[in-house]
Amino acid sequence: MNIIELEAENFKRLEAINITPDENVNIISGKNAQGKSSVLDAIEYCLNGPSKNIPRPIKDGTDKATIEIDLGEIVVTRRVTASGSRLQVLAKDGT
Repeated sequence: MNIIELEAENFKRLEAINITPDENVNIISGKNAQGKSSVLDAIEYCLNGPSKNIPRPIKDGTDKATIEIDLGEIVVTRRVTASGSRLQVLAKDGT
């Protein structure tokens, strides 16, 4: 399964991102504290759920975070609030 598109909002250091990888190698680069690890953590958190490795998933100053990953056949969305997280998995036809 490949990631077709990744969208994240208010997750860790990320304010809002939209990444559409190409079919080849994708490089995430940047200076320190720019959100590179936050992108990878967003993928892990969305697909695997809450983790002790990510104790504060919501960006400071906000009250919720959203991560959506389009995997082609399905779209996985995780919404995070102070009270927990909610997972939604939808097929392309909406089921």
